[in-house]
Amino acid sequence: MKAMSGRLARTLAVATAAILVLLTGGAVSLAADPLVVWCEPQKQATVQAAAAEWSKKSGIPVQVEAISVLETANKVQLAGPVGKGPDVFCCLSGQLGMLVTTGTAAPIDASLLDLSQFMKVSLEGATQDGKLYGVPYDISSVGLIYNKKIWPQPPATMDEVIAKSRKLKAKGQFGLLWPLENFYFTYAIMAGYGGDVFAPTADGWNPEDIGLANEGSVKALKLVKTLRDEGLIPVGTDHVVAPGMLNEGKAAAIIDGSWTLASVQQAGIDYGVAPIPKLDNGKYPAPFVSLKWWHVSSYSKRKAEATQFIAALTTKDAMYKSFKNAEGIPPRMDVLDMPDVKSKPEVAGYGAQANYGSLLPDIPEMNVVWVPMNNAIEIALRGDRTVQEALADAVNIIKQSIAELK
Repeated sequence: MKAMSGRLARTLAVATAAILVLLTGGAVSLAADPLVVWCEPQKQATVQAAAAEWSKKSGIPVQVEAISVLETANKVQLAGPVGKGPDVFCCLSGQLGMLVTTGTAAPIDASLLDLSQFMKVSLEGATQDGKLYGVPYDISSVGLIYNKKIWPQPPATMDEVIAKSRKLKAKGQFGLLWPLENFYFTYAIMAGYGGDVFAPTADGWNPEDIGLANEGSVKALKLVKTLRDEGLIPVGTDHVVAPGMLNEGKAAAIIDGSWTLASVQQAGIDYGVAPIPKLDNGKYPAPFVSLKWWHVSSYSKRKAEATQFIAALTTKDAMYKSFKNAEGIPPRMDVLDMPDVKSKPEVAGYGAQANYGSLLPDIPEMNVVWVPMNNAIEIALRGDRTVQEALADAVNIIKQSIAELK
């Protein structure tokens, strides 16, 4: 059987939605076009349930389509101009700049939303030129995964971690491991001391103001070098070795993401997840955070209704249901504070860490940062250049690369 045409599929969706609403006591116009929503496949059931409830109240049918979050940005740009795109769609952080620049995402009327409970960092990431372009529904970052057999309670400070690491080293064990040479991980320490990739501005970031060789970044890398020089985090510790050592009971803790937890659980480790311990300046390390947002398409003719549906998808109750369906970490503080949410270490721990996190600059210049910074960390740890020299060299390379982009 040949696939149904887009027009026939949409007509059937309208009719089906109308029948369902009428059967449940609602009222809807059969002539109404549905509000079209593109969501991640794993969220489709939850979104459809929310859509059915919202349609009862609004009288507007909703057509929910499953599209990979990795594909939505490109597909909206192709489908929107010819009238075949969604009214509401989801995207990853890192794509917002492109969505705004190309005019694909429309500004969202914040007066139609209650944003009071959302993490500050999750809203800042969706704001450009003072306008809100997305409403967050998932947030993630790396955090501290610790073995409760060695650390019944998570360490509170990095000084405590270092002291424990020195004692464990004498027994052939390690206190805290992470891939030091990987800028994605080590940036958390740099940001905690006041380093930043690009200086934040009202419009986003200033790529001409690079804070990767400032006083805070230098202090952070000196701390990291101490961990290497004392053998507390040995050469060769990468994103495979670190979790492997934790799973074998040879490391008390690692810095890693939720993607590592399946192997930790399989190893039978009694683990917890917490924010990375405070630095000696009293601040938490601030790793990069990743976000997923709901957007309103600029091609939509029903932007107010689209925003109202996003509001329904991001209420406390709706995001709690998403949590129950294992659809990620909700960036609402009132959801994270619920008893059964707090009882899940991966949600409570990563949620708390993300609240201290750093936004990943959503501009093309970020692409030229990774390699020079990875190299700078490695060069400094080997002692080929001083920390100051290695970071200054990296910043110069980044500036040259940015100039070549223009």
